[in-house]
Amino acid sequence: MANYKRIDLSKVKTYSIKNRSNKVSLNFLGKPVSSTTTLTEFFDSLPQLLRAEDLKRIAERISVSIQNGKLSLFMIGAHTLKVGLSPIFIDFMDYGKNLHFAGNGAVLIHDLEIAFFGATSEDVLENLQDGSFGFVSETAELYTKVLSYAAQKKIGLGQSLGEIIDSEMAPYREYSLAYNCHKREIPLTIHAAIGTDIVNQHPRFDGGACGEASFIDFKIFASSVMEIADGGVALNIGSAVIMPEVFLKALAICRNLKPDFGGFTTANFDMINHYRPTQNIVNRPASLNSEGYTIIGHHEIMIPILFALVKAYL
Repeated sequence: MANYKRIDLSKVKTYSIKNRSNKVSLNFLGKPVSSTTTLTEFFDSLPQLLRAEDLKRIAERISVSIQNGKLSLFMIGAHTLKVGLSPIFIDFMDYGKNLHFAGNGAVLIHDLEIAFFGATSEDVLENLQDGSFGFVSETAELYTKVLSYAAQKKIGLGQSLGEIIDSEMAPYREYSLAYNCHKREIPLTIHAAIGTDIVNQHPRFDGGACGEASFIDFKIFASSVMEIADGGVALNIGSAVIMPEVFLKALAICRNLKPDFGGFTTANFDMINHYRPTQNIVNRPASLNSEGYTIIGHHEIMIPILFALVKAYL
């Protein structure tokens, strides 16, 4: 049997914990809450560590940005609307006046369906079996109106959607992000990709009109990104590819036009870590004298908590 050499621990050096620098002390620990705890007291009870502290820091940056009149940019994936966050976003419009909402093409579709039909999100697996997935006629017809109106007025997709919902008196417009942005004159930009949305499957879809209107929205978006410099915030909520890529290109434009552009806060909220949001929302923007954060969790839980925390700070 082999007799392997063993390290001798008898001569290692030790020192007193009194001389050690510690990352955790009693004042960092969480505090139990009672049945009468207020919202502010609940947030104060959270441990002063890791993502709890990051969440509070993000909320504080948003509140300071609002108080200083700086822009708060919310980039969203369509899943945020599917899990019921429209009323949360709409309510927040009464707290922050200098806002911008941006999303991919599916955001337009879900918001349109919510406004006109009070329902959205079909069963993809079931409808794919019989070839009906994505072929609802009413959604495609309304989308065609949005494209035609955008082309006629030479405006972006987001603004066109809001004005169509308003002019058509959509029965559930109070729940529409686009309608509420339109009524408050808050920019909503839609950044569509061809082939990613169900309307692309329909014979009347106009790719040229979609591209032109989405390009207008990109220029509006890039102008807003310029405004987050020196104290603004930019949050990506649930967009894994489109919005992180659009944001990166807008950052490039801003840095090109203004070499000292920077000094903002970014955060990525999603259910899992993705490459592009991590790089384009958190890491790369942080190199521009800025700070980036990542918060992982379900949108239907984390975003109401975030906005409630911002309200508490305000």
